Amino acid sequence: MAELLPGSPFLPPSRKVLANGQMASTDAGTLSPRSSREGWRQLLAQSNKEMLLELANRATSGSGGIERTVEELALAVADRLLAGPAAQQLLDSAEGKEALGTPPSSDEIESPKLKNIKAVPWTIWSGMIDKYDAGRRGNESANEARYVKTLEGQAEPDGGAVMDAGLELCPTTQQQSWMRWHEKPKVVLLVAKQGDKDVTKTLRDVIIWMDSQGCQVILEPDLHRDVAGEHTFRRTKSGGSSQNLETRLKLCWCAGSCSCPRMPQPKHISASTASKWGWDTAMGLPDGLAQRCRSWSPGQDLLENSVDLVVCMGGDGTLCWAAGLFAGAMPPVVAFAAGSLGFLTPLPIADWMATLMPILGVNCQGIKPLQLACRMRFQMSVTRSSIDRNAGSPDEPCPPIPVQALNEVLVHRGSSGHLVKLEVWVNETEVTMVQGDGLIIATPTGSTAYSLAAGGSMMHPSVPGIILTPVCPHSLSFRPVVLPDSAVVTVKVPMSARSFRVMVAVDGKDRIELNRGDTIKVAVSPYPLPTITKRSVTDDWFCSVNGALQWNKRVEQKALMATSSCGMAPSPASQADRRTSV
Repeated sequence: MAELLPGSPFLPPSRKVLANGQMASTDAGTLSPRSSREGWRQLLAQSNKEMLLELANRATSGSGGIERTVEELALAVADRLLAGPAAQQLLDSAEGKEALGTPPSSDEIESPKLKNIKAVPWTIWSGMIDKYDAGRRGNESANEARYVKTLEGQAEPDGGAVMDAGLELCPTTQQQSWMRWHEKPKVVLLVAKQGDKDVTKTLRDVIIWMDSQGCQVILEPDLHRDVAGEHTFRRTKSGGSSQNLETRLKLCWCAGSCSCPRMPQPKHISASTASKWGWDTAMGLPDGLAQRCRSWSPGQDLLENSVDLVVCMGGDGTLCWAAGLFAGAMPPVVAFAAGSLGFLTPLPIADWMATLMPILGVNCQGIKPLQLACRMRFQMSVTRSSIDRNAGSPDEPCPPIPVQALNEVLVHRGSSGHLVKLEVWVNETEVTMVQGDGLIIATPTGSTAYSLAAGGSMMHPSVPGIILTPVCPHSLSFRPVVLPDSAVVTVKVPMSARSFRVMVAVDGKDRIELNRGDTIKVAVSPYPLPTITKRSVTDDWFCSVNGALQWNKRVEQKALMATSSCGMAPSPASQADRRTSV
């Protein structure tokens, strides 16, 4: 190991890193913030110096010894330094724990806020609306599948079907999904697009109107603090201020808000107390409204047990964000279009009151059935091939990631310049090997997103299927395929892959890094995204395809004016023959 001599310019006189990795200090007791920062600085300088010396020795000594990549060499040097007493002293200090985003203590974790709120049960069935007898709304027919909204989501068994002569099935594509609350919904979660003044103004009107109708309004934690006029900083027991966890980058797989460790915020970037939604408390709210609005405690409350309806105001990204707040079952969602594309938001935001009045049962006798579009979602699990310092034993599968993918799971080469090499398995059977920029595993909803741009087919959201679309494959015969929804797709990075680091993105966000030998499994989630339609699933989908994507737009061919006696236009050859005979 290289030494830093006493006169080294890298070290201040008060702190020295010795050759054996120990840190000499003239200060006693705990590390101060300045000394802790300087300690990390010197540790990084030592790591860089050893790295350069290792590379220089390897260049001068030839190819002797074990050949290692630069990344492997850097990790070996980092492991050697982190095992020394100097790094352990920095890690044990309070400043070191704060820099690494140590989870908050039990005193800092908020208690559940929605324990006394229970969601209203609702029924879902498939079929035509005319089969639903308005005079017998309390009794569902035998052909209807009743689902009472519980955490388990168990369905009541039906009597089955008896076939007298051969097999006869009703086409599932002709059926439609309907739902009806057992009583008027009372608890509404509002999710709105950030940074849009028009959306914020409409959000304020919706909050006031829902409160006047006796609904319990649930807001996101940050939005609730803005409405209440609170700051985004909180005071710790020591008297100092700490940044809100919501303002820092997440490192976990938890859906929505959580209390897991976060990336520390850079020193040169200060957390702003300005509202993300541009909420102006000077606009004024009715007395007591801010106190009547509720929020939830991240990691402590299960929204699916308390929320009856989700109202989303924004674009497709806002809807994906709202879906990410629920790691499991989701209540029905009403999506108002206030974004750029609006492919998944068929309802105009200007008609929000006319849309919400029949849904909430305002000025209505009874509760009307509503048509649903149940959009498929994915769940994913990861298996590591080598011992992970944080995971445990090798080849130990991780539990399903609690982040549901609404559009697609993308396995791509990231910043590497090499082709990605992936083995693809379907139901434990190896089907192909991908050599290209990546592979897209898309849902029917995601078939009109990245998969469409990569050459995949569009799929109706009611079709139960999984789409495999290659991204720039180095092949002339690799075409996208559609698998049944019962398939389990496994993607593995083989040991022979040149690109030893492969990225996995979920709905457009890089989530995890795969090394050689690592695998992911993607399967259909049992928790779809139920969205309330404007007219019907098919009408809304074709309206989005034609309006947002301009599908099959072409100048219409003109009709032929002159026709023959048989109703067809004469050909140029027949006209020439007629002139010749004359």
